[in-house]
Amino acid sequence: MVTDEGAFMADQDQNDKALRALFPTFMLEADFPGFQQEKDALLRRVYAIRDEDEAGRQWSAQHYPHGYTSYHSQDKLYSDPVFKNMVDYLFACAYDFGAKQFWDLDHFELIMTQLFCNVNGKDCVHNDHVHPYSQISGVIYLKADAGTSTIHFNDPRTARWIVPAPLKQNRPENALVTTLRPEEGKTFLFPSWLEHGVAQNQIEGERVSMSYNFDLRMKSSK
Repeated sequence: MVTDEGAFMADQDQNDKALRALFPTFMLEADFPGFQQEKDALLRRVYAIRDEDEAGRQWSAQHYPHGYTSYHSQDKLYSDPVFKNMVDYLFACAYDFGAKQFWDLDHFELIMTQLFCNVNGKDCVHNDHVHPYSQISGVIYLKADAGTSTIHFNDPRTARWIVPAPLKQNRPENALVTTLRPEEGKTFLFPSWLEHGVAQNQIEGERVSMSYNFDLRMKSSK
């Protein structure tokens, strides 16, 4: 139940007709401030992981054509010291994301459960999917050349797809599918249940990103 105190007011005109956003889907967009200083080191480490990860390359060759992901082989990269500053920043973003939605962060804490790397070569595509069993998921871009593939998010309200209203203006707030352009150093945090995917990469350059998941767990009583 949402009371007036917790209601989000989207717009109100002079005739006191209010438009409320009752079930909004929030996303946090942020830029890693230390990215330019760490970019080369981050990319070198990702490529080294790919070169060393035979199991990940074999899985990717079968299930992720023209690309590489360490999701099924090395998904605990938050322990790697090369990624420490980036991980600290992602934690700060995740707590900001939760606090702005009034999550109970006094009694619960956010735990990063996965951090894995992705290299999307030409023609690589990532089909629509969700991240089950997590509260927050996200991606941070380490290499994103001009024209690289976009990430898109699907309206999670399935009933809206049945009889969508005709639109005079297609905006992120009312679209069935919202597409965002990757930028180097940028991260998107979103609810793990929000379906998303990556369009086919049409350029020669590889797009490099890291994906992550957070769980919300009760704090220890100790």
